[in-house]
Amino acid sequence: MGLLDKSITRPKISSTGKLGSAASHLGSALTARAAGAAGTAATMGIRAFEEASGLRFDPAPAYLFFVELSGVIVSLFTECGGLEVKRDVKEVEEGGVNNYVHKLPGRLKFDNITLKRGLTISRSLWDWMMQGRYDCSVRWINFSIIQGAPGHNIATALGADVDMWGYGFGKVKHWDVEGAYPVKWKMAELSASSKNTVIESIEIAHHGVSLSYEALTPMSLVSAAF
Repeated sequence: MGLLDKSITRPKISSTGKLGSAASHLGSALTARAAGAAGTAATMGIRAFEEASGLRFDPAPAYLFFVELSGVIVSLFTECGGLEVKRDVKEVEEGGVNNYVHKLPGRLKFDNITLKRGLTISRSLWDWMMQGRYDCSVRWINFSIIQGAPGHNIATALGADVDMWGYGFGKVKHWDVEGAYPVKWKMAELSASSKNTVIESIEIAHHGVSLSYEALTPMSLVSAAF
């Protein structure tokens, strides 16, 4: 037998082995870096546009929001919470793999939305909650939550008709809530020593929330040009 034993076969490198894994990690890193560069370029573009036009694209203020029911803007609510979406994660323990646990993506879950407002003579929220009291036949509705901000699109700044509230505010985001019905109504505690406004709140379950693609939303240079 010489220096090389021809009876011994050469090891084969599989594309799904370490080499393939390294290539996959490299591709992911390059994709992430490209996405970061694109985000940085977009931010620089927005800042340059602000300086050239005099418009500001600051983060939207939390106090400026509206609820739209049946196409009518209702600005009666003082608080809105629960706009949150989470994804289930399924953990799978693979035999022989001791350094990590597989985490697989599951279905999305949307939290209930809570709306609060000062107590008035209106009984609309109470009546909505009471529907289905005896037969569980609740009233399902679709409604929208609109986030606004001053001077966030060109058309609003120019005084065009898209200024939907008449105060120089433009849309930043527009969420559509589908298949909503109330699951809890609550009134704040009453106290003879309190000077606070009485608040009523309603908690709403729903099938999901989608972000509208209509013109002027979401905030971007392309949508702002319309």
